[in-house]
Amino acid sequence: TMLKLFKHLCPQLQSLPDIYFQIDVCEELCSDSVERIVVNPNAAYDKFKDKHVSTKGLDFSDRISKSRRVGYESGEFELLAEGCGVKETPQQKYQRLVNEIHELCQDVEQIQVTTKESSSEERLTPVALAQQAAQLKQQLVSAHLDSLLGPNAHINLTDPDGALAKRLLTQLEVARGVRSGQSAENKTAAPKGPDGVILYELHSRPEQEKFTESAKIAELERRLAELETALGSGAEKQGPLSAGVQGTSLMDTIELLQARVGALDAATLDQVEARLQSVLGKMNEIAKHKAAIEDAETQNKVSQLYDVVQKWDAMATSLPQLLQRLLAVRELHEQAMQFGQLLTHLDTTQQMINNSLKDNSTLLTQVQQTMKENLLSVEENFSALDQRMKKLSK
Repeated sequence: TMLKLFKHLCPQLQSLPDIYFQIDVCEELCSDSVERIVVNPNAAYDKFKDKHVSTKGLDFSDRISKSRRVGYESGEFELLAEGCGVKETPQQKYQRLVNEIHELCQDVEQIQVTTKESSSEERLTPVALAQQAAQLKQQLVSAHLDSLLGPNAHINLTDPDGALAKRLLTQLEVARGVRSGQSAENKTAAPKGPDGVILYELHSRPEQEKFTESAKIAELERRLAELETALGSGAEKQGPLSAGVQGTSLMDTIELLQARVGALDAATLDQVEARLQSVLGKMNEIAKHKAAIEDAETQNKVSQLYDVVQKWDAMATSLPQLLQRLLAVRELHEQAMQFGQLLTHLDTTQQMINNSLKDNSTLLTQVQQTMKENLLSVEENFSALDQRMKKLSK
């Protein structure tokens, strides 16, 4: 520890322990209001790996105008401020309508819950609501017709359009001013003008016209489906007899069929029969010539094959002997290959021996030379020793 380094500076530190223990120390603050969540760092890393936030088309700057800046889309619906001067986009309009419908559904559910919880005995059921709605509809229709035709008009509420048409026709017959090309079910009569002229108001119903148009289209589609079922609509329904008479339209097909039927006249049939007879005779002659040519070619090929077989008959007898010779030659070649391998091995060993002999001869010459030198030095040493001995003896 660091205390050992400073013990020589302060003698009092020598009596103090190096390690201190304190059990009552609270290392972490524990509180019940703090929720501890165990987070796996590996799972979190895998979750947000390769993820990034796109800042394309975003604007977080301050604004001085009424139009809002573009930030991150949180997914919640946001109404445009009143008087901002920005027109709603179709997407914003759709989101607003969806939000309003959602709020309406929530209000209705809340009303249903409150009506269920209420203890009143007079409770409106769906059947009662439907009956009241039908009655209100009839009252509205009758009030509308009374305002148009007067309080004394007798109108059948089950068919108000028919009643209007009958009333209009009656007034037109009286006025002798029937006009062609106008729909009687969409006209209602008004009070007479000051000059005795009957005034009419045209009430257009585009929804009814759309329904009528869709009904006509459905009827046309049904009739087209029946025609397609009867005549066929694709190439898969064409038979072998009708494959060659399909035109671009039904009229073209009829013209092709008329031309085919016109070609089946008696005079035309006689001419066609005569031409077919001549063509048949020519075809028979061509078939005979073709058969003769084919027979000659076949005979030539057979003769060539016979000659080839005759040539190979003499060679067929000598094939077994030739095979045996080839087998013997193969064995001889294998033995020659083995002998050649042995020769190469002997050659390599001989070269190795020669190289070793050369090395030994060089070593021998070196040893002989060194021995000679050593003998000379020994002789010189002995002669010197003799001279010294002689000197010592004197």
